[in-house]
Amino acid sequence: MALLLTRDDQISQDLIDEHDRFSPSSSRCIQFEIQAALIPDQNKFEYQTAQKLVKTVQGFLRSGSAQEHTVYFHGITDAAVHMIERKLRAAEIMRTVRFTFEESLNAAILRIRPGSAHHLIASNFAYEFTQKMATIPGHGEYPVLCFGSALFRTPGVRSKEGDQSFRPRTRRGEEAWPSVMVELGYPGGMKFLRLDAEWWLLNSQDKTRFVILLKWERDPFALHIESWMMVETGRRRTRHTPSRIPSCVQDFDINAAGQVTSRTGSTKLEIPYDAIFDVRDPVSPPPETISFSFAELSGFAVRLFEDLR
Repeated sequence: MALLLTRDDQISQDLIDEHDRFSPSSSRCIQFEIQAALIPDQNKFEYQTAQKLVKTVQGFLRSGSAQEHTVYFHGITDAAVHMIERKLRAAEIMRTVRFTFEESLNAAILRIRPGSAHHLIASNFAYEFTQKMATIPGHGEYPVLCFGSALFRTPGVRSKEGDQSFRPRTRRGEEAWPSVMVELGYPGGMKFLRLDAEWWLLNSQDKTRFVILLKWERDPFALHIESWMMVETGRRRTRHTPSRIPSCVQDFDINAAGQVTSRTGSTKLEIPYDAIFDVRDPVSPPPETISFSFAELSGFAVRLFEDLR
């Protein structure tokens, strides 16, 4: 049964108060609401039990479609989220689902990814990222930890899973948030991915400071990359105008031959050191940025395309 948000109710970003959309103190999660409004009515359901939710997911996986499916469930409580996780693991399909929960709406959005391509892309990028971090002078072999698709929570408010997450080793405990998050999308999914980037930057209390979006296409092979950060607006902060907002700061398109172009004029993928790490070594000053050159991005994409053939 379709619930709550229909296509006739779609939220116009132009009509949303800028403070509500970008303020981390807002009780609403506008990004969740916009994503929910984009989901077709036939993919919206009333939550009954965790087992029935799992069967719904399995139905999408058995459909034979290689595309991503986005599903909305209304009536989910915070307590139900833990049971859903257990049931998905028991059915051995947890790896194919990414979960976003909004307690104020008693609702969840599930992104269902058939096949293994998304996992291959995310794990390959994780390898490239950790290898690059290991080259930073004075940081040892493993300066960052990779946590894959862990669920991160703002207790009693909302929670979300990403495709890959990284945090410095100085952050302790299972509940520690990542400093860098990676989200993966399929063709046609950039609107969802960009809302994901906003979600992480606005709901992590400045703990997640850099988000990398990866969108791939198979025919012909192509990879689109965007990096997002909070940036200064240049305006004085007021009740209606936040001083910082999430923005795309770099983008790259890589075709099947490995040619890299950038619509924003970026010459390399640069990640500020302070976006990854919480403290600096006072004895051995680190670099201001860690970067991936066009050649490195091209090599990563070409190897990835070969693995996906």
